[in-house]
Amino acid sequence: MHVVETWNRIIERANSQPFEIHTVPQNKRAPLWFRVSTDGTALIISQAKDNVPSSTLKMPRTITFEEFERIFPYYHLRLNGNSVSQEVMRKSVNSVYIYGLIADA
Repeated sequence: MHVVETWNRIIERANSQPFEIHTVPQNKRAPLWFRVSTDGTALIISQAKDNVPSSTLKMPRTITFEEFERIFPYYHLRLNGNSVSQEVMRKSVNSVYIYGLIADA
């Protein structure tokens, strides 16, 4: 799926009502749940209210389309076993949430 289609699908779902999904670790760590909402243009990530274990966030995080678009190509590289962690972490502190969003979409 293309980045714009994926983004629009997530925004539309969050516009309907906030929802909870989990991270998709590639190692043996347990997935962490997080809540997704939107202000109509950006995604807002916060701690899960309905599922455990939840991500620990002191404040909600905002993900813009530009940030989502920067990380999107790395998702498939990561699935194919490429080591992209260091490079992605330099581009976004929200990569684990973006990967979860892409996997869920």
